[in-house]
Amino acid sequence: MNIARVLLYILLAVFLYKFVFGLLVPIVKMTWRVRRQVKEFQRQHQEQHDTPHNGTSATHASTAGNGATASQSKAGDYIDFEEVKE
Repeated sequence: MNIARVLLYILLAVFLYKFVFGLLVPIVKMTWRVRRQVKEFQRQHQEQHDTPHNGTSATHASTAGNGATASQSKAGDYIDFEEVKE
């Protein structure tokens, strides 16, 4: 009877080990990865909303320190556009 109980505990330990490392650990890892990706997406989204929407503002901000060149660059500003084909 004592050997049967030990074998039962060993069998139970093996199933518990397979359950924990076969199901629970991958789920926890996936949860951490998804949370990290969501935070990264939110950070990128926030950065996009913090930057100016039109391209001329960024150009003027970089040339504003030059004074005279800032007024000259207003007439000739344009943004390079590269078409991306999917």
